[in-house]
Amino acid sequence: MLKKIIQKIKGRLGIPVQQGSETAKVRHLVLPWCKGLGADVGFGGDKIQKENCLGIDYAQPYVYAGKDKVDIAVDLYKELIPLPDNYFDYIYSSHLIEDFEDTKHILKEFIRLIKPGGNLILVFPDQPKFEEHCRRTGQPLNPHHVHKDMGFTYMQNQMEQIPVEKNLLFKSDCEIDYNVIMVYAITKNQ
Repeated sequence: MLKKIIQKIKGRLGIPVQQGSETAKVRHLVLPWCKGLGADVGFGGDKIQKENCLGIDYAQPYVYAGKDKVDIAVDLYKELIPLPDNYFDYIYSSHLIEDFEDTKHILKEFIRLIKPGGNLILVFPDQPKFEEHCRRTGQPLNPHHVHKDMGFTYMQNQMEQIPVEKNLLFKSDCEIDYNVIMVYAITKNQ
């Protein structure tokens, strides 16, 4: 209880507060698909893997959920990730994609970077369930979330519109809190 009070005071004073990450909640479910060289995009200080995984985020992430350093600083709202096509064996992104108005654009950027046969691992909130969680716990809503209908069906529809062969390997629809997890194998014509 005292820890929560201290965190609230720090937050009101503008002092960065380290929080538990959404990645920490789901890590055990997604690690089987995080093999080879990977990227954690928008990781906020807690990369999915501590080795062979590049952390891609703002130079100063706005979330402090761990102590992992930024390997590639980029503003994804304005820039592409400065790496060649087919670079990673997997891309993991947790609680970032819901912040983009043009979901298909960021999905295409992720897929561009994944090698043929690589994995795209997405973790994001079911927005209605997240809002209910916030009401129940007194937590403020995240003002960066732009899709009221964000959830499994929304993301499935977005992925269907991307012209690349893909196979849904794993899904978890709010089995952990309000978190949706989708793991796709991405196949590309060489």
